[in-house]
Amino acid sequence: MDTSGSTVLPLLIAFGGVLTGVIFMFVGWCLWFGSRDLRKNGCTVTATVLEKFRKHDPGLRGMLENYYVRCWFQDTTGMTHEIDVPMQSKRWFQVREGNKTQLTFVPNDPEETQSGSKLGWQIRGIIGVGLLVLGGLISMTSSVSGFRAWLSIVQSI
Repeated sequence: MDTSGSTVLPLLIAFGGVLTGVIFMFVGWCLWFGSRDLRKNGCTVTATVLEKFRKHDPGLRGMLENYYVRCWFQDTTGMTHEIDVPMQSKRWFQVREGNKTQLTFVPNDPEETQSGSKLGWQIRGIIGVGLLVLGGLISMTSSVSGFRAWLSIVQSI
């Protein structure tokens, strides 16, 4: 009786579950880690869109999306700022020059300014933590149940 296929299947299922969990954890970590400064030190400001444009961005983001807006706003101290802010294409097509938009501004690092409110970035961080936890649970349960099934098959042989 050939049982090599039946002994490998639980291990493949366990490996697939672990891989799925690792992917969830990676995405969760990216969401949480990428927005931590905006969540901690950022403040929401209302800015006026002066210009919409696309520019060459040599980094990773530039390969995917290179949509920017030049915005003017006053921070909480009353200082005025004019800054280029990267935007996702969906949001970029929705804003109009001369209209208002919300930005999350980090006072000690103006280059960190991103579109959207601080609440949105906090929700993004919560989703990231949730994906981290979910990925860990998926990895643990699939590996434990897969190895248990494998052991029961091996012991019955």
